[in-house]
Amino acid sequence: MLHVAACLWDATKASQKFSLCYDESWAEKLYRGFARHLTMPFRFVLFTDRPRKFAEAIEQEPLERKPPDYGCMIEPFRLNVPTIIVGLDTILVRNIDHMAHYCLTQTRVALPDHPTKADYGYINAVAFVPAGNRAVYDEWRGENDMEWLRKRDVNDALKLWPGQILSFRLQIGKGKPLPDDVRIVYFHGEQKPHALHNERWVQKAWR
Repeated sequence: MLHVAACLWDATKASQKFSLCYDESWAEKLYRGFARHLTMPFRFVLFTDRPRKFAEAIEQEPLERKPPDYGCMIEPFRLNVPTIIVGLDTILVRNIDHMAHYCLTQTRVALPDHPTKADYGYINAVAFVPAGNRAVYDEWRGENDMEWLRKRDVNDALKLWPGQILSFRLQIGKGKPLPDDVRIVYFHGEQKPHALHNERWVQKAWR
């Protein structure tokens, strides 16, 4: 079965200003986004620093790293099952069954390359993880999550699905319509969905 994984922890000294907004409601909106845009069953697993209450069918897994920091995005790899790993500020806008099928049938992790900097390397705004990739976690010694993943032999998700995974800040922007092919929009930096009250597509998809 496909798994979807994300992480949530209370802000720490390592937390940057742009990530102080996250709480349980973000996980629930993310769960509902996957429920709307997958036709197959899935388990949603939230890696978290403490037990939390949810109205949705969100399972919880304790974070092992204490205090947690952004490197904790490596922890979902210990599930060792077909998994899509995303940040809480990810919005799904169309069906992603084909992306889930990749996780269920392939062997190599797929990550998007940086959308505008060719020499920047892969980023883990969203990770498509087939079963059998637990070594990504087992061999991790606390390195920066993106730097650690760049050392792995991965596929480029942007070449697998051109135009379907976009950065809001770098490729869409405020007041712009969504491209027809986009399926997943990720956010990084200061701009987050909860502040985009005038973006109709955000209000429709992030609920």
